[in-house]
Amino acid sequence: MPTSTHLTSSFWSVEALAPLGGFGTLILIGLLLRFIYKRAGSLYFLRDLIWRSFGGTTEFNSHSQLNTLRKELREIEFFRYEFNIPANNLHEASLAHRWIVDNGFAPGDLSRNRAYIDWSDFNAPRFATARFSQGRFKGFFILFIVLFALIAPLPLANQSEYMMVRLKNDQESPAFYLSQQDIKFEMWFPDEKLTLDQCRSSERLAPFTRYMQEEKLDTICSLFMAPDYAAQVEKGVKGQRALLSGFAAILFLGLLLTVLKLSRMDRAQKLYNYWQAKAASPAAPTPTAPSPAGTGAE
Repeated sequence: MPTSTHLTSSFWSVEALAPLGGFGTLILIGLLLRFIYKRAGSLYFLRDLIWRSFGGTTEFNSHSQLNTLRKELREIEFFRYEFNIPANNLHEASLAHRWIVDNGFAPGDLSRNRAYIDWSDFNAPRFATARFSQGRFKGFFILFIVLFALIAPLPLANQSEYMMVRLKNDQESPAFYLSQQDIKFEMWFPDEKLTLDQCRSSERLAPFTRYMQEEKLDTICSLFMAPDYAAQVEKGVKGQRALLSGFAAILFLGLLLTVLKLSRMDRAQKLYNYWQAKAASPAAPTPTAPSPAGTGAE
């Protein structure tokens, strides 16, 4: 639509999807590597893969004592990735195992709640209660409500036949909405819609001057005169729907992550309460390894 291209600028562009897709792929790869590194604490496996691809050997000399150290590095990386416990050596891994057994925890409970356990001292691990306090729980619950409120109207907006634009040379003017049949100036339930017939008379344009001055309305009316107006609006609506779908997917992902965060905080609170009750119980058995039960609870 030559006329509309010069007179209006759209908030939506199909051409923007290609670079966004490329950046999205790089971001996903980066997030995957970050997840593995954060969980395993290292990327020895990736270094080994690169090393082997250039013909490097996978072991030291068969009589070298360094093979034991190499195997320990791999064991520790595998232990951290498997159980999500940041042990630095096999001794700390053994202490963590005994603490889990002595307190009757399931390994999966701790691997899903690493953020809420303080492993700074493997002789006496503790729960980081400040990370699942009531204040933080309420904050994430408010975030859940906000994300839900943002995503709720998107399905309705995505079905709209209107494309949101504004005057290109007058960015101070409010946005308006084009469809193949008419133009509206309010997003939801407008009282009146501007049509080609109304553009032919100043009297019939008068009700719309509460949105814009008459000369700007004349400019907007000229959009109807473009020969490919309907085709360009249809193209713009498709781009708008594509970007709204992408935005909805991001919000939905944020919603899922927030729900996951809330569920893990709730689970961490229950584990902490169980740990507190076990430590305070006079019938608690003597631990086989140092544990928080012998040092007092938070």
